Amino acid sequence: MPILFLSDSGLHGDLLFSLVSQSLPFNWEKSDFGKQKHCLKSYEAIVVDCFGLSSKSTPSAEFNYLKSIDHSKVILINIPQGLPTHITQPLESRKFSFLCDSRASQKDLIKKLEYSIQNARSQSEKDPRSQLLLTKREQEILAQLTTGDPNSIIASRLHLSEHTVKNHMYNIYRKIGVKNRLQASNWAKLHLQVERI
Repeated sequence: MPILFLSDSGLHGDLLFSLVSQSLPFNWEKSDFGKQKHCLKSYEAIVVDCFGLSSKSTPSAEFNYLKSIDHSKVILINIPQGLPTHITQPLESRKFSFLCDSRASQKDLIKKLEYSIQNARSQSEKDPRSQLLLTKREQEILAQLTTGDPNSIIASRLHLSEHTVKNHMYNIYRKIGVKNRLQASNWAKLHLQVERI
């Protein structure tokens, strides 16, 4: 699964993403704050550049967006110094990882980020929930989806009606947090056992 890098649009975010993605050999995607909302669960982790967070007494749009993120592994980097408790506490209560503040060196940032992502991977490998989300029939349909065949062929192959396949696909998308066939296929390739695909 890819790792999402969230930042402000602009040169700072682009340069930091370039540094991180070239230094760490993971599958990366980049997005600006507020653009990715509905498919966050299809990412292994979310790394957030907090450069745009403000220590002002009124919460910024970035802070409000951060509070709305629903993901089990959110890593905050480049955190401004002196953030007040009313900003940090809601994020700490969501179990977000405060990794590096704005004073961290590039070398330190890369080292800590790599360790945090590797740690998240080892935790997710121990967590069998991704297999338990789907029924056996849903797993069969998802495995067939990776072939790229249309619903009519999948239905014929599994001796189901096309309408039943569509219903299962809707439930699969909802359960694994994806929006389309490509995302579902990518999820299947990473999470379903190899012999099922």
